[in-house]
Amino acid sequence: MRFLCLHGKGTNSKIFEMQTGIGMIASSNEEFLQYGDETSLESCFKALSDLEKFVEEEGPFDGVMAFSQGAGLAAALLIHQLQQTPREARLRPVFRCAIFFCGGVPEDPSAAYAAARRLMSFEEDGEVIQIPTAHIWGAHDHTHPTCGPVLSKLCSSSQRADFIHQGGHEIPGPKDPDGVLNAVRVIQRAIQRADEGQ
Repeated sequence: MRFLCLHGKGTNSKIFEMQTGIGMIASSNEEFLQYGDETSLESCFKALSDLEKFVEEEGPFDGVMAFSQGAGLAAALLIHQLQQTPREARLRPVFRCAIFFCGGVPEDPSAAYAAARRLMSFEEDGEVIQIPTAHIWGAHDHTHPTCGPVLSKLCSSSQRADFIHQGGHEIPGPKDPDGVLNAVRVIQRAIQRADEGQ
């Protein structure tokens, strides 16, 4: 499977590679990056448009693996496709599966088009993402304590697998072998569901 990997705010592709232990083609730019200024609607909209263009030009991708702000952006792209072309989103989603680490809460793309800002929520939007998903977040995430659970609830309960590790706003690593094993299990479940849905 071919995955698009998106790092979180304030990191870069090399750090994401170290966090996940996955070799990837990384940009040579070693700056610490973010996809957009979260306080600027224009910046958030541009980040979504840039990601959509990148996927069109460099895809297709079977899945997306993303951390924090990158996860929120990937989720916003999935939701944007659903809002723009519901039939296409069901038949040929932009990604067949998603792996979200400490998943950020997506902005509502339709609100952005109307020059407004609104974060998505299960209470207002329901289970909008229907592809297989894996959600891994820390029980002691004091940086963004609600992000992982909010994004998880936006995804189909019959297609999602959650794992809450004992760390913070991080991906389980060598210091938490049980966390790594359980994270791998929910990731495998999402990939298997995507393969079965072909």
